[in-house]
Amino acid sequence: MGFKSYITKKALQMKGMSSEQAEQITKQLEENPEIAESLKALDGNKEVKELFEKITKEIEEKKKAGTAEQYAAILVMNKYKAEIIKHREALAPLMSLMQK
Repeated sequence: MGFKSYITKKALQMKGMSSEQAEQITKQLEENPEIAESLKALDGNKEVKELFEKITKEIEEKKKAGTAEQYAAILVMNKYKAEIIKHREALAPLMSLMQK
């Protein structure tokens, strides 16, 4: 594992991802650098960035209120389902990482 992969894995773990998930995503990014480039484009998409900031904030609020993390994520994602679908093309690289 190279330095860049190590940093990526540690950053994902710091964001709360399990070691196994972080390892899997890091491996996929190494094998498919075009996915990383597509993900960089998401950062420039103001609407998608704001959407994910709202989602993250609401998940954190629900977790602080005592809701389990997975359940909180499901509740919030369902709330924003229409907006997520609206941006599905831009989110396709991210979704492909999550499904593997």
